Amino acid sequence: MIHATASAHKSPLHEMTQTTPTCLWNDSASVRELSYSMEHGAVGATCNPVIVLGVLKNEIDAWKGRIRSLIEELPIATEDEIAWQLVREISVKAAALLKPIFDEQHGRNGRLSIQTDPR
Repeated sequence: MIHATASAHKSPLHEMTQTTPTCLWNDSASVRELSYSMEHGAVGATCNPVIVLGVLKNEIDAWKGRIRSLIEELPIATEDEIAWQLVREISVKAAALLKPIFDEQHGRNGRLSIQTDPR
């Protein structure tokens, strides 16, 4: 008789990160999405303007106040300048989540790849 045993893995994604040499990077800097991904083995993330747009679409209530503050703090800033400031701030939050992995793995993982303004 064969007995099924409960898996020690949270998901197929978690199993993959724990049983293969694959390093999972989350293609989002959303704190919610990155936290979930890290719980399932992610060790890095990416951020760029398109990703930030997605974060803002999904989490506008969390960022609306900050956007208004930026407009008040930087009254002569262009829309591009405000947008790039949001890229920086969303990136900083994601990097803070990854810092424990960075420290634990001595910089081998725990990184955030950020697209910067090419201008």
